[in-house]
Amino acid sequence: MGLFSRKQSAPKAAAVDMDVARHAGEAVNRGDLDEAKRLVDATSDPRAHAFASFRFIDVEDD
Repeated sequence: MGLFSRKQSAPKAAAVDMDVARHAGEAVNRGDLDEAKRLVDATSDPRAHAFASFRFIDVEDD
């Protein structure tokens, strides 16, 4: 076995449903954090979906 070989293959990441991420981001924009949490928790990879939802969250400039 070589120095850089792996014993196991890396786990494949689940695909992120961008519609769910967009809806979660829109829920955050409305202030409905419970709805956003419910949406991402219903997926196979809540962490990845929550992270993807950040691109849909509006940021206010002061």
